[in-house]
Amino acid sequence: MPTGIVAQNNKPLIKGQVLDEKDAPLPGVNILIKGANRGVNSGADGKFSLEAPGENAVLVISYIGYVTREISIKGISKELSIQLQSSGNTLNDVVVIGYGTQKKVNLTGSVENINAARLADRPVTQLSTALQGIAPGVTVTTSTGAPGSDAGNIRIRGIGTLNNANPLVLIDGIEGNMNELDPNMIESISVLKDAASSAIYGSRAANGVLLVTTKRAKGDRLTITYNGFMGKQKATNLPDKVDALDHMRLLNEAYVNTGITPVYTDQFIEKYSQEMLTNPDEYPNTDWQKEVLKGSGMMQNHSVGISGSSGKLRFLTTLGYLHQDGIVKSSSFERYTLRNNADVKFNEKVSMKLDLQLINRNTTEPGRGMTNVFSQMNRIPAVQLGRLTNGKWGEGWNGNNPIAMVEDGGALKNNTLSMQGNLQLSYKPVYWLTADLVAAPRFVNSYDDDFVKAVTTYTGTGSVAFTQPAKSEKTNTNARSYYGNYRANITADKQFGSHSVKWLLGASKETYYASDFTAFRDNYQFPDYTVLNAGDKSNQQASGSASEWTLQSFFSRLNYDFKGKYLLEANARYDGSSRFTKGNRYGFFPSFSAGWRVSEENFMESLRSVLTDLKFRASWGTLGNQNIGTYPFASNIALGSYSMAGQVVSIGALNDMSNKDITWETTTMTDVGVDVTLFKNLSITADWYRKITDDILLTLDIPLYIGLNAPYQNAGKVSNVGWELGVNYNGRAGAFTYGINFNISDVKNKVLDLKGISASSLLQSREGYSINSIYALEADGYFQSQAEIDNHPAQVGVLAPGDIKYVNQNKDNIINNDDYKIIGSTLPRYTYGLNLNAGYKGFSLNAFLQGVGKANGYLYSYAIQPFYSGGTAHEQHKDSWTPENPNAAFPRLTYGDGGNNYQPSSFWMKNAAYVRLKNIQLGYSLPVSLINKWGMTSLKVYVAGQNLLTHDKFWKGYDVETPVGTGNLYPQVKVYTVGLDIKF
Repeated sequence: MPTGIVAQNNKPLIKGQVLDEKDAPLPGVNILIKGANRGVNSGADGKFSLEAPGENAVLVISYIGYVTREISIKGISKELSIQLQSSGNTLNDVVVIGYGTQKKVNLTGSVENINAARLADRPVTQLSTALQGIAPGVTVTTSTGAPGSDAGNIRIRGIGTLNNANPLVLIDGIEGNMNELDPNMIESISVLKDAASSAIYGSRAANGVLLVTTKRAKGDRLTITYNGFMGKQKATNLPDKVDALDHMRLLNEAYVNTGITPVYTDQFIEKYSQEMLTNPDEYPNTDWQKEVLKGSGMMQNHSVGISGSSGKLRFLTTLGYLHQDGIVKSSSFERYTLRNNADVKFNEKVSMKLDLQLINRNTTEPGRGMTNVFSQMNRIPAVQLGRLTNGKWGEGWNGNNPIAMVEDGGALKNNTLSMQGNLQLSYKPVYWLTADLVAAPRFVNSYDDDFVKAVTTYTGTGSVAFTQPAKSEKTNTNARSYYGNYRANITADKQFGSHSVKWLLGASKETYYASDFTAFRDNYQFPDYTVLNAGDKSNQQASGSASEWTLQSFFSRLNYDFKGKYLLEANARYDGSSRFTKGNRYGFFPSFSAGWRVSEENFMESLRSVLTDLKFRASWGTLGNQNIGTYPFASNIALGSYSMAGQVVSIGALNDMSNKDITWETTTMTDVGVDVTLFKNLSITADWYRKITDDILLTLDIPLYIGLNAPYQNAGKVSNVGWELGVNYNGRAGAFTYGINFNISDVKNKVLDLKGISASSLLQSREGYSINSIYALEADGYFQSQAEIDNHPAQVGVLAPGDIKYVNQNKDNIINNDDYKIIGSTLPRYTYGLNLNAGYKGFSLNAFLQGVGKANGYLYSYAIQPFYSGGTAHEQHKDSWTPENPNAAFPRLTYGDGGNNYQPSSFWMKNAAYVRLKNIQLGYSLPVSLINKWGMTSLKVYVAGQNLLTHDKFWKGYDVETPVGTGNLYPQVKVYTVGLDIKF
């Protein structure tokens, strides 16, 4: 028996101490016997003792914030002294890149690696939302909290096109939808931000690339995990609408200000205040928000994983279930996920990966649509009847009753079933050469079952008021798509003395085919029997379509480094797409990058204890964007029918002019960066980049005598110039561990060339300004007197003191379209995130703050403008202009005055900068010595909150993350959750 192991009951008793990098004791460290549910925690002095099953046992030592170690006790002759390295020192981390992996220390491109631990503290339903604020240069916005529709809109390093700006998402190397995945399945996400890292994907990489890697089986023992949480959702913000009495009073004021006789007398309002308590049918005081938002808002997510190994076969099977009920009764989302990742090692040279995935999603919302529900809920006055005391539906607004829409108006249901396989065969004839063959088909079937029920509404006296819509109607749509991905590549990785060379060469082919069929019937006599055949045949309709495309490619990458100091990389891809005509189908997309690890130079030897790593990087490359429509070069024949000579005949019409010279949108990017690691636990990454996109598709004006609609042309040009900074620090004081991760980035977007094209819409893209800028009049306070109005250029409508005054930009005598200008930008700038984590003896606290430093928002219509088109007012509208309140928050109240105050102007634009407590989680991990008795290796319970607190200066009642609109969107939600993570 070795002297370092004490025999006890014929079993070795292992003793030792766990230390950190500075030789200080680490208390609370988990020490487990590998392959057995047995373990202990180190004491306050870092020491431990553990009975092992035999001399061949292996210890697994793990602690939050440190790299896990495995140590065999065989041959140990003295008490163990185990030193753990901080996980903040990530230089040797392996990062997933295009068609391979690379050590982080050797990267020359701009790549952000997000591991599972950074995602685990954020219990979310859509994976894309977990990326918000977590990586510099990655902007994620969420416009709605509706179940199944609350995914994030991801932009990497700004917007470089007027068309599809979504990044390419690859799941284990295959293009897919990241929001289909259960977040518990994710091992890591790599964000490829510059041309050096993205050019290997060529024509699809102009908007950046997200490489999602799913978990695979590890170790040799059977492991079972469970991750689950339950939560309650609540709207983050809702407009505070006035009640019936205040609506009448404010409307009277608006009528008087407009020169109209008030609708309601003081006597009627007084009577109303009494009668609405006893006769709510004829004197309603409807709280539309309270009546509509009666959904439970409950949600639950469960994920079970089973992994194991039988020598040459390893598998990980994960089953996930998510159910989310909305804050509106008839809204819900349900997702079933089954994934099996298998690894087979036939021998030392041949291996195989076989992944299978099945996902079933069900989404439900009201039959008239969520937008219609919230538009009516936020505009209808409280004096309109919602529900009679006998249970019948009130007339709402001309029969549009959002309460009835939600509870009795039918449903829009979608079921999407997707199946995907991924087979990879690998052959390694010699240690430095690997050949891979990949085949990955994906099939998606989407079925829409939309039924809109005709709802009869009644007046307060019980007589029929309206039926909306006039007839119940049914629409069924079935869409299928098949995507195939086939790839072959070889990788040579060899070292020649101080020189290391790695070369990748490959070819791929991708195919896509989609078809859809739609059927429609209306006039359902039995609205509870909603099958298609139950509708009237007289107005039945059917339609269908299909599309397909193919992309074939050749790609290569060459890496070279000398002594780990001087790093070079070159990428190239040659893409051919069927979306373009012959002669324009192929594009070449190269990139070059270099890195210099200054810290490895001999003259830096004296600083090694302080400066762990210092690397300078630079890259240049070109990328493409083929997501510009299926066949934009072609003129399509519009098919239809027409009445001729008393008969209906089928016709075809050529309406659009073609342009066979259309080609890729091309992005050229330059990036310089620096990576610094100090004291092994403080890392800093900084980048500056310039991204120019040319040949953006536009429709330019053509002579009217041609008689066709203008074709697309490669004509636009957009630039994005920005910088990024990321700082990460991990520390410890005794048993207390802590970490700080901060990132901030900015990008300045500018449209360089639109060939003189300009629009007149509220949001538009103009030369010299950012994409989606706000185009409106410039407000200059209120008119305070009639004399001021008389001495000012003419404006819209009949003006009076208290109306908004506009700046006369061109110095003529009238305010009109010539005075409109760009007044703001909706694109967020100075986006940042701050993650704070702490741990103490099993307790953990994680707080994540996220925000935007500069942006503009614009609300209009029913969202914020009082009595717009017959709507109601908010409590904040009581602060409107009067002679006694000349500096009010809102102009004088008016009704149907010609619209001066409702003209698009800077008055309705607000600062959309904000900081939000995006997530906070408090957890406790039970001691290993306790849970071992229950057959577990880890057990954590936690409570968490999402979107709990927000500081902003935006319009009251609206979420700042949805800064532009008319108040017709499902609001963002706060989520309160309690969760449990178990590992057996």
